[in-house]
Amino acid sequence: MEQLKSGWDLFLLPRAWHKRLNASLISLVPGFVLVGFFNVLSHSRSILNDFILGTASGVVQKTLLFVITFIIIGFLDVFCFAWPIADLCKYIAKRSNKFIKQGFNVIFMKSYAYSHLLFYPVLLIVNPTGLELEKLGQETNSITQIVIIALYVWALLQILIQPGILLRTISIKSKLNFSEKLLVALAIFIWMNLEGQVIRYVIDLAYKMFGSMYDFI
Repeated sequence: MEQLKSGWDLFLLPRAWHKRLNASLISLVPGFVLVGFFNVLSHSRSILNDFILGTASGVVQKTLLFVITFIIIGFLDVFCFAWPIADLCKYIAKRSNKFIKQGFNVIFMKSYAYSHLLFYPVLLIVNPTGLELEKLGQETNSITQIVIIALYVWALLQILIQPGILLRTISIKSKLNFSEKLLVALAIFIWMNLEGQVIRYVIDLAYKMFGSMYDFI
């Protein structure tokens, strides 16, 4: 485990981790799996719960299709979000004659993909696990209450922490100045919201596809 040199390392990942990011495509593939699995499990309409778990027929076929589905979704999310932002960074660097690491597009995709690992605990509060804020009451022990509230806070912070991780990668892998990184940060926030809506729509389509194939009502 890497030594944390500052409080920022806990949230934005250690600088050494960012420095080790490279342009190897092989190590990017697991990132597609991580992102796709996270997106599908965190979606309000659960393909896994509604079509696979608890069913007796066609489990292998459904599971295989599910795996293919979330890998494709992961690829679409990583590529469609990270590639345009990386191109923007390269464009800014070229115009201002600033250094940017060769293979930056792949490096930035890795940063985005693997940053999702920090937010996997948030899946514990996704229905139908039962860890819902609305169900907190006197019968819920204090430890459980703290865990649930912490997970909800962590989920809300994703919109700030994940862009922060990406900006740290940009800071380490390029020489963009503050104003240039501020412009990229604005693009990240806007594009993350727009692209996220598209990915949610794609997952909805996948859910409907499973419904039409397996006659779910």
